[in-house]
Order: sequence, then C-alpha cells, then structure tokens
Amino acid sequence: MNTRGSVAGLGVVLLVAIGLRVLVVGVDGHHGDVRVMATWAERMAEVGPWRFYDGSGAIYPALLYPLWVLGLLLDGDALTLAIKGLSIPFDLGIGILLFAVLRGSGPPVALGATALYLLNPATLLAGPVWGQVDAAGTLAFLGAMVALGSRRHAAAGALAVVATMMKPQFGLAGLVVLAVAALAVRRRGTWRPLVAAGGGIVAAYVALGLPLALHPPRYLSLLGRTATQQPETSLHAFNPWGLLVGFDLPDDPYVGVGTLLLLVGMGGALLGLRRRPSLPVVLGVAAVLVLAFYFLPTRVHERYLFPALALLAPFAVAGRRELAAYAATSLGFAASLLYALHRTTPFTVPEPWAGWLTGAAGIWAIGLVLMGSAAAWTWMLVVRRPRWPSDPRDPAA
Repeated sequence: MNTRGSVAGLGVVLLVAIGLRVLVVGVDGHHGDVRVMATWAERMAEVGPWRFYDGSGAIYPALLYPLWVLGLLLDGDALTLAIKGLSIPFDLGIGILLFAVLRGSGPPVALGATALYLLNPATLLAGPVWGQVDAAGTLAFLGAMVALGSRRHAAAGALAVVATMMKPQFGLAGLVVLAVAALAVRRRGTWRPLVAAGGGIVAAYVALGLPLALHPPRYLSLLGRTATQQPETSLHAFNPWGLLVGFDLPDDPYVGVGTLLLLVGMGGALLGLRRRPSLPVVLGVAAVLVLAFYFLPTRVHERYLFPALALLAPFAVAGRRELAAYAATSLGFAASLLYALHRTTPFTVPEPWAGWLTGAAGIWAIGLVLMGSAAAWTWMLVVRRPRWPSDPRDPAA
C-alpha cells in the first residue's frame, strides 16, 4: 500500500468512527455527569476562568477550556448534546497519533491499530454514550509517552501535566516521565533530561492553572477532598475488591491493603524501565501502570481502564497472543461499562442480557476475563520484552 493509499485508508477508518459516534451520541447515558459538565461550561461562560474556582470545585481544570468554548456558543439541549460528543475529536486525535506512531511498521499495521481503538465498543460506550471525555486525558497521556520515546523530555513533561489536569488518574503519565528522566540522568551523567522535564511540567501548569487562579496548594486541596469523597470498595470497577467484597461498600478495612498493593504494583511496572526506554518499553510500562491502578486499590471508578485501550493498541497488532489479550480487555471493559450504565443511568440493557450481566455469573465472568487479560499483559510487557510490530525509529530516551 503506497502513501496515498494508506492516507485514504486512514480517512475511511476516521469516517466510519465518526459515523458510529454520531449514531450513538443521542443514546441516554449518564445524565448526571453531563449535567455537571454543562454547569461548568455555563459558569466559565458567565464569569470566565479567573473567577471560576470562587464557586466551583471542578477537578478537571484542563477540560474547562473546551467546555468554556461550548458554554459561550451553546445552551440548553444543544450544549448537552455537544458535551456528549466532546470525546469525538479527542478519539480521532488518538487514532491519528496511533497511525503516525506505527506508520513505519507498514500501513496495514498502522491502520489495524487505529481501527482497534476507534472502532472499539468500549470507546463508544465510555465516550459518546456515557458522555465522559476520558479520551481527552488519554490523548495527552499517549502524546507524552510518544514524546518520551523520542527523548523530548520537555514536551513529555508538559503533556503529562495536561493529562493530569484533564483527569487526576492520568497523572500516571507524570510518573513515567519523571522516572525515565531520572534514569537518563544516571545513564548520561547530565541533569539536562530532568531539568527539561521539570521545565515542561512547570510551563504547562502555569499555562493551564494561572488563568484559572488555580495555584498548586488550591489544586492539591481539591484533589485531596475528592479522594475522600467516595470511600468505597469499588465504584463499579471489575477488580478483585468489586468481585470479592462487592461494589459500593465501605472500604475502611481494605483501603490500606489496597494502597500497599498499588504501590507494589506500580513499582513492579516501573521495573520495565530497566531496559532501554524506547517507545515500546515506555508504552508497555505506562499500560501496566494503568492496569495496576485499576485492579489493585479500592475507590476505583469503572472508566479508569480507558487509557489502556490506546496504550495497548500498538502491541495488539504484534501477534495473535497480543491481539487475543487486547480483544479480551476490550470486550471485558465494554461489558463492565454496560453493567455500570445499566445500574446507574437511564441506559437499559435488554433482557435476557441484563439478567446475566447483573447476576453473579456475569459479574464473575467479566471480572475474570479482565483480570486474566491484565495478567497476560503484565507478563508480555514487563516480565518479557514488549513485542512491537516492527522496529520503528525509536531513539533511546
């Protein structure tokens, strides 16, 4: 396939992805989440960014800027519909970035990874059906890892801050950026990588936080309050706590153990950086960090697995085992989102599927599929050397 044909193929995948999202954006999703974001959009339009936090506790400051534009242009049902579709341009950006990253591996591989993400049922459910914008943080997260794989430490640091300020759980990107920069200092004998990463972090925070009058202590206070708002075993995340203890139960007896497990899991994931931190290694470590954050602690929301769909897509086209693991992750995650939508929103799964989905057999089946795929990915990406479709140009970090 020549260059013109590969670009045409990308165009077809993007058009199909847009069409699917337009078809489902009107489906009833999480009205509460959409209404909260509509309130933020209206407040940004009314008082502007500098006064926004005088009467709001939004913990997604980077997301306020696109919401501000929507609030200035739209209101009522039009604003609600636009917010439900806000994930679409970010999804397309992820697809284009995946294509660009893998284009050196051949157009079929690049198109395959792009299609696996964009046509994934879980991305449709979490985005235009649900009404959330996890794709925004995921795009910045993926961009930070791509920059890191090309030794652009300042850009990686800046994008990690954008990801974190989109949603706090995407702060895992910053952990990878700082770890790789610190290892580069040790290997090269110069502080330049760490200084560059730190400069990018500071610059991005100032650019996003200053117009909102959101100084670091104020932001950290918001995050701290949010972390203690829902002290429950699992907020419909199909991890061991949800399966063994149950969803939405007080987590006081377990939160310490879950936190310890998370720290151990993150440390184990970062061991993958013992290899030369090329792009495959960096993406693999980032993906396993996301898996650890979803499966090990309590107080995990159902959509925290979302960035793994983008981070794992390049590996899914490397071989049959990787493709099978990606399919299991995607289908299990999609089923978990259907469960959460059915239980907490106007979205209704028809019978007899609803009975199976919400019954003990369905819950355990979904959980075991997800945990089995997570174990397989951990083995393939951390214990073994990550398998890449080919050998794209990945300079050492």
